[in-house]
Amino acid sequence: MKIKTLFIAPYPAMIPLIEECRGKEDDLDIKIERGNLGHALPYVKNAEANGTEIIISRGGTAKLIEQETNIPVIDVQVSGYDMLRVLTLANDFPGKKAIVGFSNITLGAKTITDILEIGIEVFTVAKEEEVEGLVFELKSKGFELIMGDVVTVEAASKFGLEGILIQSGREAIYDAFYKAKSVYHSFRKKQMENELLKEILKANAENILVTDSKGEKVFEQWNTFTLPPVQPSQLGTLVHRMESPNSVVTMNGKKGEVLKIRVSTLKIGEESFTQFVISELESEKQPSSNVKIEAVPQLPMIIQESEAMKECLGAISAANNRNFWILIGSAGTGKSLIARYIHYLRYQGRGLFASIHAEENMKMPDGFDEDIRTIFIYGAEEISSKKRSGLVKHCKQWTQAGKEVILSLQGETKGFHSAIFDDEANRVYIPSLTERREDIRPMTAYFIASFHQKLGTSAIKIKEEAIELLEQYNWPGNAAELKTFLYDVVTAEKGYTIWKETVAKHLKRKQPRPSQIDEGLLTGTLDQIEKRIIEAVMEEEDQNQTKVSKRLGINRSTLWRKLKQ
Repeated sequence: MKIKTLFIAPYPAMIPLIEECRGKEDDLDIKIERGNLGHALPYVKNAEANGTEIIISRGGTAKLIEQETNIPVIDVQVSGYDMLRVLTLANDFPGKKAIVGFSNITLGAKTITDILEIGIEVFTVAKEEEVEGLVFELKSKGFELIMGDVVTVEAASKFGLEGILIQSGREAIYDAFYKAKSVYHSFRKKQMENELLKEILKANAENILVTDSKGEKVFEQWNTFTLPPVQPSQLGTLVHRMESPNSVVTMNGKKGEVLKIRVSTLKIGEESFTQFVISELESEKQPSSNVKIEAVPQLPMIIQESEAMKECLGAISAANNRNFWILIGSAGTGKSLIARYIHYLRYQGRGLFASIHAEENMKMPDGFDEDIRTIFIYGAEEISSKKRSGLVKHCKQWTQAGKEVILSLQGETKGFHSAIFDDEANRVYIPSLTERREDIRPMTAYFIASFHQKLGTSAIKIKEEAIELLEQYNWPGNAAELKTFLYDVVTAEKGYTIWKETVAKHLKRKQPRPSQIDEGLLTGTLDQIEKRIIEAVMEEEDQNQTKVSKRLGINRSTLWRKLKQ
């Protein structure tokens, strides 16, 4: 796109030369006008209204225009060639000769006349009003030829002196064209920076980092952080993940804090910039392993070759605009994945997704961060029956506040019937893996590929006979158990293929082993027998107290107390 340029020629003889040079210039769209000093100003006013981007003129006219406009002005300089031409013309003139003009003319003239020892005196004026008085004085001193700009030649003519106009040649005009382009690009860059800052100020954000299209930092402002909480290079990856023009994502800061980052694009002219507005998530300032806040930038991958899973996802897609969901499915069926699926369908990657253990719900603030759109609550069966009504109450409050609330249950659990059978709730039943055996084959392929990409595992193929073994197994732990099982298989496999024998060996480990009771285990007092049993189970479960308490049917505090006895 050409630069819209106005060239104001202070004397008529300059116009043909400009037209000739204009024909060889590809980057400037040049309009030519004739006007000297004050006569040029009406063209300047029109130029501002017409979107002119740069103005070119000469001498006093250029200086006057600069004072009247914010448009960049290029002053056509008098080159050495121009000065030599006029001195050659004046050389044969008899009598005393002088050059009168502004410094753009006289500085070069003085240098040349001194070097060549030419007998021409040089006089410099600062204002147009000084010219006539100086020319009149020179006449009284016997000068007969006056050289200079338009105003100087006009003053010489007024007082009956001979005048020669110092004209600009092609070299000076081409040089002015080059300067015009250079100044325009510098001016435009500054102009864009100013416009960018205006846009940033409009955002009225506290912590801002702005990068250009190359990822280079062009602006930063930190009000609530003493130092930048994240490196600009880390933020670059977020630009490629951005699916909407104003995305919100989360990231860990340098000190481990959870940051909320709003990513948006700023368009200034033809340049694109990326703005990152950064804050620390309020709900994460007291971190808990039972609370996780994240972005869901793309639709989660859910295998749906089986009719059971197609019906499940179909029910989700057909759900109306009610924002309270009940996901019912046994452990390991993928309720958290389904929750993220619902979040993405509703918000298309915008807003944040919060996973919260039911025990934490009473500790959460009344108002969540405004960018948290979906709240997924898991572990509801693990809280006491007294707290369940409070959890349901919280869910209703969050839905009334406009949040999408998803409650995860393993069944139609007592204490949650008021929520499960609420007419305002979307109930979704998640099928077990035995109800969707057709999905085992594609899920296996997906998990193997995923482990290969993330962990660099060797196995990339599984034999048909091995697949059949997987399809025959009941998978009480559902999809989560299948994933864990395949992880164990692929990390142990050093070859490229998983064989039937490998799968059979790993499945055999999952079969219950007949228990062998040590004769000495049941001797002694009841307390001694109980302690030996606990110690034996602890050894079998690798000292994992959670698993031991579950096997023995006691809570962890009771187990801990008995171990201390």
